[in-house]
Amino acid sequence: MRRSLILLVAAGALVAGCSGTKTGTASSEPSYTTGAGSPSASSGSSGSAPKVSNPLNTSSIESDACAALSAAKRSELGLGEGERGTTSAGPGCSLFAADEKLNQIDISPVIANKNGLSDVYDTKANNDYFEPTEVSGYPAVYAASLDHRKNGKCGLFVGVTDQLSVNILVQYDRGPGASDPCPVALKVGEAMIETLKEG
Repeated sequence: MRRSLILLVAAGALVAGCSGTKTGTASSEPSYTTGAGSPSASSGSSGSAPKVSNPLNTSSIESDACAALSAAKRSELGLGEGERGTTSAGPGCSLFAADEKLNQIDISPVIANKNGLSDVYDTKANNDYFEPTEVSGYPAVYAASLDHRKNGKCGLFVGVTDQLSVNILVQYDRGPGASDPCPVALKVGEAMIETLKEG
């Protein structure tokens, strides 16, 4: 729901594939290309992102993106169970704040790209903001094609293996996250890492 020659908008496809109250804009999401013009291409990355020193077991989220957060972590973050969906990049999960349905978080493992976070790094010129960071010791980057952080939207990619990154998209309309959404994305990323470590 919610550019370069050929691009894949993982989070935008996730929102389009799930029900929700957001209308979004097509240009607010992180965008990136793949090497041979195909989402499954694996030859175009320069390996520009930091390496993942302790790869996580991602089998659970590759089939069910809602498995990225355990029930205990969802409860800690004040989130509901999650609505499963499918994106052009892989499985997706939309979670809503239990006390405010206008506050939404989308989680999408970017399975279609085979070079993990490097595929995002290789197309950083397409983004309005691109800010490398770490999430619980794992390489990550805040990035989106348009900067709507002041409007409650923040995109975060987390490298969980050298071949897989997970996109966390926060869309908050109410509360503190509406004016500063990236800390929300960070907390979700940290909770995801903990969940995956626990297996």
